[in-house]
Amino acid sequence: MQASLPAAPKRRKPTQSRARATAQAIEQAFVQLLVEKGYAQVSIRQVLALAGVGAGSFYEYFASKEALAAVSIRQRVRAIADALAVAAQAAQDLPLPERVDALLEAQLQAPLAEPEQWAALFHLERQVSKPQAFRELYREFVVLWERGLGAGADWPDGAPLADAAFAAHAIAYSLVSQTLMARSERPEAAALRALVRQAVHGYLSVVAPRAYRGCLVF
Repeated sequence: MQASLPAAPKRRKPTQSRARATAQAIEQAFVQLLVEKGYAQVSIRQVLALAGVGAGSFYEYFASKEALAAVSIRQRVRAIADALAVAAQAAQDLPLPERVDALLEAQLQAPLAEPEQWAALFHLERQVSKPQAFRELYREFVVLWERGLGAGADWPDGAPLADAAFAAHAIAYSLVSQTLMARSERPEAAALRALVRQAVHGYLSVVAPRAYRGCLVF
């Protein structure tokens, strides 16, 4: 889920509040144009005009349109990973089905809230992402799922925790990303959320049946 592009000259990271606001305005303008026009048709000039900033401000933080694309994807995926980490920590004392729901909500909230943006970002990700960078961030999400699933005493001894975490993340990520990319109409958020819950809970109820005994969560 993360774009990795050839190394470019380092640009100053926005540390002051005004600088962060400028960089965020540029990123938001880029994503808006990405949705409207597609990546190939977006120019730096258009981004600058929509963001209301000058070329100097752009090149202070981004070396190129490609670098801006990478940052725009990375920032948004990073925010989901952060939310997933918080959810795993907050839900550690809950029963397994409730921990899973907390993890799913953290992972699904942003894409389901802004499906057009995420559909465009998922498409872009496949254009600019390098395999190694994709694997590294994918692994980070799997580790977060592993932490959340294994946090409680109800995870069964001997059950394949790492494999289960990989599968749970893969199911959630694939269903959301492919639904947003493949369907021309905007998906109904509640229906897609329910589909993902059914798929993930259904799989985990086979892996950890005792933790699901008597639970009607899907």
